[in-house]
Amino acid sequence: MITFKKCEEIDLDLLHEIAIQSYNDTYKYLWKDEGKSYLERFYKKETFKEELSASDIFYFLVYNDEEPIGFVKLKESAIDSYSKSESIELDKLYLLGKYTGKGIGKMIMNFVISFSKEKKCSVIWLKVMETSPAKFVYEKSGFVEIDKYNLDYPQIVEEHASILTMVCKI
Repeated sequence: MITFKKCEEIDLDLLHEIAIQSYNDTYKYLWKDEGKSYLERFYKKETFKEELSASDIFYFLVYNDEEPIGFVKLKESAIDSYSKSESIELDKLYLLGKYTGKGIGKMIMNFVISFSKEKKCSVIWLKVMETSPAKFVYEKSGFVEIDKYNLDYPQIVEEHASILTMVCKI
């Protein structure tokens, strides 16, 4: 059974471990250095610790029965014509590789939509790599593309540099 647990500081080591492993399982192909420089820059344990204490950032561990298999990061964040109080960013949604393609992404999206409604948000938005299989999960959940641009990181593989901004009105 898939369940969600709000992360607390006590979960920091597990969250960090799941974040690194799930990123490596999913996105090494985007990078000439297999994501090492990206992880060093954006996946520091100290950053996770700071974010866990922020009032506008919400981390949830995803469990399959008792086994941690992924995580979700949601952030109160404005976009275009929506204020911070009415929009939430799905900043990260990662699963360990062996759990992808099993319908769990859809369950997570249902959780994200329900959480966003509880927060009285009217829109969820996210950024996704155009070549990511996750794009299709988001489209099936009602997200539509509103912007597209290329990332400018030295180690990114050129044909995978395109990133989309997508929104879903709820």
